[in-house]
Amino acid sequence: MENRRDREHKKQRLRERMIDSETFVPDEEELARYRENRRKHRQARAIVIVLVIAFAAAGVLGYRYYRAHHKYSEVTVTWEKEISGGSFSGYEAYGDNVIKYTRDGASYINKKGEAVWSQAFEMKSPFAEVSGDFAAIADRNGYSIYICDKNGCQGVVTTTLPISRVAISSTGITVAILEDTKSNIIAFYDKAGKKLQIEVQTTLAGNGYPIDLSISPDGMMLMVSYVYLDEGLMQNQVVFYNFDEEGQNIKDRLVGGFKEYGSSMVARVRFLDDTYACAFAEDRICFYSLENTVKPELVKQIDISGEISSIFYSSSYAGAVVRDESGSRTMTLYGKNGSESFSQELDTEYDHVELSGSHVLLYRETECRIYSAAGNLKYQGSLEGTIDKLICLSDSRYIQIGPQAMRGIELK
Repeated sequence: MENRRDREHKKQRLRERMIDSETFVPDEEELARYRENRRKHRQARAIVIVLVIAFAAAGVLGYRYYRAHHKYSEVTVTWEKEISGGSFSGYEAYGDNVIKYTRDGASYINKKGEAVWSQAFEMKSPFAEVSGDFAAIADRNGYSIYICDKNGCQGVVTTTLPISRVAISSTGITVAILEDTKSNIIAFYDKAGKKLQIEVQTTLAGNGYPIDLSISPDGMMLMVSYVYLDEGLMQNQVVFYNFDEEGQNIKDRLVGGFKEYGSSMVARVRFLDDTYACAFAEDRICFYSLENTVKPELVKQIDISGEISSIFYSSSYAGAVVRDESGSRTMTLYGKNGSESFSQELDTEYDHVELSGSHVLLYRETECRIYSAAGNLKYQGSLEGTIDKLICLSDSRYIQIGPQAMRGIELK
């Protein structure tokens, strides 16, 4: 009995000490203290989050600034492969890899110098055009075109008229200017080499004599530079054709003609992407927008005072080296809408000026100079061996091709 009473007594005391949570109501002072503690906790957490984001952003911006402004001073050869040059060898960048072509055939070489495939042919004067995953290798003034992708040759075109110019889209559609005695023909072929039922016939007294042409990456738009006669005078124009559904009800599918060039010859025309195109004339560079595919628009004209000695272009940029009357040379890079990216006076002669990736490469014999698209000098110096071709893989990694060897190089 005694133990039972003790247990009941202890239970009672415990119940008295317990607080019924359902009926407990804190006073105003305790509520205020609770709210203040929660506010301070939220504020501290927000400060920590902001600081973490700020430090991360600073790190990213710092790294980008370093990458953009860092100048490399050393070159390391990471791998090397011997190559046979032959009497004639040409190279075109093909993504991160290379298309090599000679009079005897072509090969696709990966970024380790290994041949992925080879294609034999015989050409007197081979040249190549590349777009996306496709490449067209043609015989200038000859009669054959080989259409290839990264798996090998997909089709062969055999013409009855001499080939003067070729362009290819990233879908494999190939166009060629075929020269005849009285007129020229712009013919279209699919990636298997089959002739399409699309053709543009030109005469000097009509649209004119085609100087150059380019096809849009999607294969739907054609851009042609013509020389034509106007009251006995040679004039120049740039013409756009639309072979998509939008152009089927337009006469000859001709959706735009620009005759502002007068006697200034337009030697080169290029689609930069599906929306922007560029024309290089003797005294100007013109940028066109194809946003409206049935009404191309001239969005920027860059007047050139001096002689254009070199031009270069990619899917995002176009540029030129101009020599003025005093002999000074200036290199200028433009965005695809014609906005100036940078301009740099050159104090050294270079045989090659080209865009590779987002870098401008200048090289001659063993010397090279590399600029970023923002105009920052990334490297200036010599490389081991003669430079026939230089291809950018990243900010610091490149492929160097010479007469006897192909090398992977890294700038440090």
